[in-house]
Amino acid sequence: MRAAPILRRRSGPFVISAQTLLLASGILALVLGVFTLLHQLHASLVDRNFTIVALIIAAIWLACIILAFLGFRIGVFGTGAIAFVEFGVTASTPFVSGPRGLSTLVQHEGLPVAPAAMGLVAACILTMIIAAVAWGNSRGRDRRLTTLPLLVAALAGAVLVILQATDGVHRDNFGSANPEDGAFAAAIVAALWLLGGLWIARLRRVGALMIVLATFIVWYSFIGLHLLKGGTTLSQVAARSGIIWAVISAAATVLAAASFLVALGFLALAVVRPLRPKPAQAAPAAQRANR
Repeated sequence: MRAAPILRRRSGPFVISAQTLLLASGILALVLGVFTLLHQLHASLVDRNFTIVALIIAAIWLACIILAFLGFRIGVFGTGAIAFVEFGVTASTPFVSGPRGLSTLVQHEGLPVAPAAMGLVAACILTMIIAAVAWGNSRGRDRRLTTLPLLVAALAGAVLVILQATDGVHRDNFGSANPEDGAFAAAIVAALWLLGGLWIARLRRVGALMIVLATFIVWYSFIGLHLLKGGTTLSQVAARSGIIWAVISAAATVLAAASFLVALGFLALAVVRPLRPKPAQAAPAAQRANR
């Protein structure tokens, strides 16, 4: 029996349709998941039986992503459900301190597995949220592009945050936190920032609040780790990791501070501006008042 296609609507919460976003985030999560899995197998952190089962689930995940893009709710449900499972597995394996943690994986397989693992966490979170939106409105999108610069800044900021945390894993420099906890927190912040950039297209209070929270964590952490007494200065970062990593850290902080101020302005306007009823809503209210 063929599943019924999702109902189409003209408007949606994102400037890009949830259907397209689900395809992008789902494929990204799938690729990063397989990449991380193969490196875990090579480092003997998982066995072959686990790998075979995981690859079978990955094939099912790919089928669900394709069905979701074609407009079937069964595909949307499967994509979101497997993303939830993948998030739980990833959060409980490389991001837990111990012999199977991220630090051990980086020592065996190299630094690139760190951004891949963090990107996997962020992509799974995005996939779950977008799947929830796509369940009821897969093709609708907000055609107003006034907040598109904030979305682009959020995308760039999420990438910079993950790269900044990658250098933190390399130098084991997350303050009092261990590399696993620091990297996981960075992945959550990156996902929150990107979700805010998506939501602010229509639900401006929700999106602005997400951006404010995520960017506050970024620039406040930068102050605590690099500017306060006892922290690691950018010159020390450049000496130990290279100047490009110092530039990435500074760029992430500057972009976070700018986005914080802009989103705070959006949030203030949304709160201060009085809510005015639309003409279509005001007319019935006036008629009821005259009765």
